[in-house]
Amino acid sequence: MKFGEECGIFGGIAHKCNIAPFLRTGLFALQHRGQESAGICCGDADLAVIKNNGLVMEVLNDKVIQNVTGKTGIGHVRYSTQGASDNLHAQPYMVRHLNEKVAIAHNGNVQAAIKIRADLEKKGEVFLTSSDTEMILKKVIRDIRKPSSKWTFQEVAKILKDNFTGGAWSILFAFPGKIMAFRDPLGFRPLMLCDAEEGYFVSSEDSAFQLLDVKKTIEIEPGEGVEITAEGYKIIRFAKQESHKKCVFEHIYFARPDSNIFGRNVYMSRVEIGKKCAVENPVDADIVVPVMDSGFAAAIGYSQESGIPLHMGLLRNHWVGRTFIKPQQEARRSSVREKLCPITEVVAGKKIVLVDDSLVRGTTSREIVKILKNAGAKEVHLRIASPMLVNVCYWGVDIPTKEELIANSYTTIEELNNFIESDSLAYISFDGLKQIFGSSGWCYRCFERI
Repeated sequence: MKFGEECGIFGGIAHKCNIAPFLRTGLFALQHRGQESAGICCGDADLAVIKNNGLVMEVLNDKVIQNVTGKTGIGHVRYSTQGASDNLHAQPYMVRHLNEKVAIAHNGNVQAAIKIRADLEKKGEVFLTSSDTEMILKKVIRDIRKPSSKWTFQEVAKILKDNFTGGAWSILFAFPGKIMAFRDPLGFRPLMLCDAEEGYFVSSEDSAFQLLDVKKTIEIEPGEGVEITAEGYKIIRFAKQESHKKCVFEHIYFARPDSNIFGRNVYMSRVEIGKKCAVENPVDADIVVPVMDSGFAAAIGYSQESGIPLHMGLLRNHWVGRTFIKPQQEARRSSVREKLCPITEVVAGKKIVLVDDSLVRGTTSREIVKILKNAGAKEVHLRIASPMLVNVCYWGVDIPTKEELIANSYTTIEELNNFIESDSLAYISFDGLKQIFGSSGWCYRCFERI
């Protein structure tokens, strides 16, 4: 079994008022990172958790937020890479130990999760979930063995470094009146710090800070963490920075276009990828049509480089979630037609370049091609703004088996194209992608045949 989540985390300490409204706003900005569940943990002298399955504004409605007090808190939005999607797995997790409370929220996967979990179970530990987040918290508790108010940043950091180096994690711990945040030494997942007029905050993406009166934004570097109290924050290095393994899929798909991830703006990265795809894979067509929303910026780049005009040939229903991160394939397939509707007057009789960010299982792309052809498109040429996905991801992206990847099901592009039922199919090359981001410092595992 593989544990872990590609999620969104947000937390901090507010200066003058309850933090709950800020947590909800921050998590709402991170909703694209997880739509299965949402939750917050808040408090000053005490901690309380509110969490459930559902979207942020459903779980954390006005009535809930108005009744949550405390200037200190953390929050989480989740989608599972594998396993249960019930509300038991919603985060943050909170426990009472030695009559004191501590909570955790986690984004990523822990490489040693299965072994450490088995070791803890042999020592008598009982787990209520299949998530490695619960395992991390219980491992820290067992190793420190004292009330959480006595935990030091260095003690927690040492346990994370000694046991979980090699995994992908950004982790928030909440204590009454204090937050600790940690980013793994390889830097797979992003973690940002914000010094604002309203308080001190940490988040998976800096786009979650946009409604704050920001004074300073800082990227927490790999192997660094930050301790936040009402008096201020302190950035602390707890592990030697390893050779970077920044997840390139953050730029291709997961992150918001207005975020700056790993020192690069996501929107500009996607435009550049689209331009490179147009250079490598030209086609005679009338219009460029993006698959909304994550294919939009790449389609702009393809249009700019090719000179083929961009049109909104597909209208997205924004009340339908992201199909890629739905946990079940049937749910992904059935939601495509609910999510995307053709604008017949735009696409009928046209030769279309259809630009999408990635091609994973193929079911979504096949449905979209059918939608356009049923609307009267003369030709549909699919262009993918990432290389072929051929390998599993152990660090939180929902690619659980090689067998699910359509690029591994067909021996040639022609066979794959026949399955999709497009008139042609082409990807940006792996070398082309590395020319944009660089050959080192990034995790390209999902594009490498290993």
